Amino acid sequence: MTRLFALLLIALASPAVHAFPSYASGEGFRGAELMTPDERKAHVAKMQSFKTFDECHAYTDAHEAELQRRAAAQHVTLPARNTSVFGGDPCQVMRFMGRVK
Repeated sequence: MTRLFALLLIALASPAVHAFPSYASGEGFRGAELMTPDERKAHVAKMQSFKTFDECHAYTDAHEAELQRRAAAQHVTLPARNTSVFGGDPCQVMRFMGRVK
């Protein structure tokens, strides 16, 4: 976890680098297996487009609801959300790093 957080800090320090390096591949986030490759790319782009914490949270709440719906329809269980301070909330990480207000 510390290693992942360090990578996030490095990546977020440079605006030219993706805010979430594991997202860039489209496979490094919870529920990615329930999305098509195009949906994963759109999700990555959307996550990097936010200017405010509130718009980020509105999107991630809706996205989580959709993932839960898909998981239920496919009779699969999503991994538990990471509940550490930053681990489960990319919006918190972006706010901490100054990428959203």
